[in-house]
Amino acid sequence: MTLLLGLWLKFKGYLAMAGVALAVIAGAFLYGRSDGKADAEAEQARNNAKAIKKARGVEDAVQGMDGSSIDSSLAKWLRDRKR
Repeated sequence: MTLLLGLWLKFKGYLAMAGVALAVIAGAFLYGRSDGKADAEAEQARNNAKAIKKARGVEDAVQGMDGSSIDSSLAKWLRDRKR
């Protein structure tokens, strides 16, 4: 009986160490994941800012054109243009 109790206490100690190791690994994983999420959100914000800037440039260019130059520049995107 004493032998079983000794084995149980030893096993319990190993089990506690394994639990601590798993907690450390899970913490590191979750920290890295949240850090990666923040980096991805920052990258997306930079890409959105670039797209907005490009769209404003296009809008400004179109505002400076007259009707015929707008028609000629958009003709390449239309399907019903003459071939």
